[in-house]
Amino acid sequence: YVNRIDFDGKAYNDSFIGKRSQWAAEKVAKDMGLTTVKEVQLEKELDSIQIRHEIKDIHHRVMENERPQTLDGYIRAMKERNVEVIPSINRANRLQGFRFKYQGYNFKASEVHRSMSGGKIMGQLSRHKGMGKTLGVGKSVQVLGKTLEMSANLASGMAKNMLKKTIKRAIDRGIGY
Repeated sequence: YVNRIDFDGKAYNDSFIGKRSQWAAEKVAKDMGLTTVKEVQLEKELDSIQIRHEIKDIHHRVMENERPQTLDGYIRAMKERNVEVIPSINRANRLQGFRFKYQGYNFKASEVHRSMSGGKIMGQLSRHKGMGKTLGVGKSVQVLGKTLEMSANLASGMAKNMLKKTIKRAIDRGIGY
């Protein structure tokens, strides 16, 4: 049994051995009145849903009420509301996205909400600069007094987002028909 080989030289079936030990540990924990891992994970997930919703609401209020035009302005406005925006900079010294730190929780921007990815935030900021129209996508951005190059994924996501909105606006106004 120890080496999983029977007397005929064939291996015993060990499918789902990890799951079986997990189930056994959970059963023992329930029998002993202990808190199970599943309960802790569920509780943590419920807490994080509420926190992520709060961060998203703060983000929307900042974008609608203050309409920041620069990334630094956005970071400052969020910090005034106790949300720390941490730019994610990769090894090539390029801006890759953002993280949000709030009440001891730390989330990637896209974990908070899919509308809060790096490219989408940058697109919203560029619209604020141009009085409702989107500006061209540059390859670098100013963050906390430092000029950083944007990663290819962030720049292409931002460009795609702006192009979609420009096409939608043209169709809504009846241009091309």
